[in-house]
Amino acid sequence: MRAGRAEAGRRGVVLRRGEVVQPLGGGWLLRDRGGFDPCPWAFEAAAALPARAGDRLLDLGCGTGVLLWAAAQTHPDLRALVGVERTADWADQARRNAALNDRRALIVRADVRDLPLPPAFDLVVTNPPFYPPGWGRQSADGKVARATHALHGDVGDFARAAATALAPHGQALFVYDANHLRALLLAVDAAGLTARAATFLDDDRGQPARVLLLAARGGGGLTVIRRTR
Repeated sequence: MRAGRAEAGRRGVVLRRGEVVQPLGGGWLLRDRGGFDPCPWAFEAAAALPARAGDRLLDLGCGTGVLLWAAAQTHPDLRALVGVERTADWADQARRNAALNDRRALIVRADVRDLPLPPAFDLVVTNPPFYPPGWGRQSADGKVARATHALHGDVGDFARAAATALAPHGQALFVYDANHLRALLLAVDAAGLTARAATFLDDDRGQPARVLLLAARGGGGLTVIRRTR
């Protein structure tokens, strides 16, 4: 932690009250002390991205930027990093994390449901909230609740935004709760994307906790059919 704070000072990154700096791979992550735990599968997700040199990467709902910085470390030849985040504090932390990790990135504070996105990105990554409002134990902390529960957009909204932002040849990677894979598959299909591959990530109990779903426009892949009565 001291080394992280020292690096922040060296790079002129100001830490606010209640913030800490923790290691993230070969870099650093500035975050709230005791706040929402950033994606522990960030580097697995980054490794699953079919990235090529010169690709443009968009992270929808980027939070503090953990997936962006993991991707930048895993694929150092990416041409552009763009993050979209609705929560003002996290968007601000993402911008400072870019400086802390010496990365050039554009962080846009916006709602993915309202932001007009050009079809210009080779890669889109997103870790949408899993649960509907009021489901299970919803945190009293507003920022934590927005990260886990679909208070401002559900998986369908994120899938539509991803489909809009993808270049014709682009691919999207969704990080999602494995127990809610059905909702993810239906959302991806409704957005006009084809699921190409699914990778399940086990938790410390050896149970599949997260799924990494790679999707793109058209082509071969998993056909999703929903029959209604």
